Amino acid sequence: MSARGHRMPRPLLLLGGAAAALVLAACTGGGSHVAASSPPALPSRSAPASPTPSVTATTPVARTPLWASYHGDPSRTAAVAGPSPVNARRLWTADLGAAVYGQPVAIGDTVIAGTEGDRVVALDRTTGRQLWSYSLGTPLTNVASRAGCGNIDPLGITSSLAIDPARGEVFAVGEVVDGDGAVHHRLVGLAVSDGAVMLSENVDPPLGAGEQPIHLLQRAGLAVGNGRVYIGYGGNIGDCGFYHGWLVGASETAKGDLVSFKVAPDGEGGAIWLSGGAPAIGADGSVYVTTGNANPFPPGQDRLQYTESVVKLTPRLEVAAAFKDPDAGGDEDLATGNPVLLPGGVVFAVGKTDVGYALRSSDLGRVAEVRGVCGSDPDGGPAYDPVTKRLFVPCRGGGIQVIETASWKLGPRVSGANSAPIVVGDTVWATTYPDGGLVAFGASSGRGTTHLETGPVPNFATPSFAGGVLLLGTRSGVAAFGR
Repeated sequence: MSARGHRMPRPLLLLGGAAAALVLAACTGGGSHVAASSPPALPSRSAPASPTPSVTATTPVARTPLWASYHGDPSRTAAVAGPSPVNARRLWTADLGAAVYGQPVAIGDTVIAGTEGDRVVALDRTTGRQLWSYSLGTPLTNVASRAGCGNIDPLGITSSLAIDPARGEVFAVGEVVDGDGAVHHRLVGLAVSDGAVMLSENVDPPLGAGEQPIHLLQRAGLAVGNGRVYIGYGGNIGDCGFYHGWLVGASETAKGDLVSFKVAPDGEGGAIWLSGGAPAIGADGSVYVTTGNANPFPPGQDRLQYTESVVKLTPRLEVAAAFKDPDAGGDEDLATGNPVLLPGGVVFAVGKTDVGYALRSSDLGRVAEVRGVCGSDPDGGPAYDPVTKRLFVPCRGGGIQVIETASWKLGPRVSGANSAPIVVGDTVWATTYPDGGLVAFGASSGRGTTHLETGPVPNFATPSFAGGVLLLGTRSGVAAFGR
């Protein structure tokens, strides 16, 4: 399944745990490249007609560290050094003509985002001016009628991009409609400097009889490691069609060198969608994913192979270990959040059973479990603060749930946001979807510090941070906030 909406209250309050009050109540064809040296930027020539990207005024900021992929690092901790821009204001807004569901990525002074119009757009971090853009092709439209279900329309690039800083290359995957009407998922690798094409190929999984790419949603963020780009697939919301969850690994340098992992070979379903989160990659190159429920929903415990599981994979995507959520059945969906790799060789995962699991990264044996997480579906990637040793889990029904990893106990739950948080210095930042709002609270104290208006944002929208600037995908492009 895909993005859904839930309206949230704006004030921040501590709801449970510590009782402190808060103050802040492939074919390779398709694609074209357009460079831009000064505003106004032009839309990509091969893209469908869309508004000319426009940018408002800005304030220069300091040089940026790297935010290369979903939640900043391969472990998916979402934590970076501060200082945090607690007195932030809107710096600029870039209208890209279509929604940006993924987290913007950044390297140097360049911010890069992918749109549902199937465009990859590079922006200047300090001004929001468009530097270059590239169109993968034509996105799928009339999605529900063509696929049978789905709620993102147009459907182009939905996942967070990923950068390989050593190669100076950014990767994106988009759903594209070929000239004959066939739907494929296309991977491109583009030079960060100017958008030049370094790689382009279709990366649909090796589908069996009766399976079609149109029934796969590439929602999970991309992950780069081991010389590969890892690409997760699930179904469209509504689980229409016959599909499996897949993870595909494409070589960064050798076109056509694809490896894959298939969930539920003894049935169907098992989406790898992660609420937009990304697979985690360990220091030894191991790849970790969480998977969803069988399709149709099982009446009792989900017993299909590798459904409702945390799965450890080799770089070539052979199964090295697996842990199945013993409480999962029906639509419990462990894949609503991505795994997070913690210090001491621990993997953390939590899904709709509201049970958080701490597992050994070596064999995925159980270390501890925490029940009652969120009290509603935990959706999106948790963040981990190495200073306070706290996990921050986003809750669909409201709030950010704190888990104390030193004791594996529930901490407070903070209301006012419901999407995947990040930690910048001593501050936690998170958004409220779909109505918007970017909030900050102290990682130690839980006290609110900032509330910023953002306008409506896509489901599971989560900010990134680069050089003192918070970057957020919106329903029309990218917004930047800072001091």
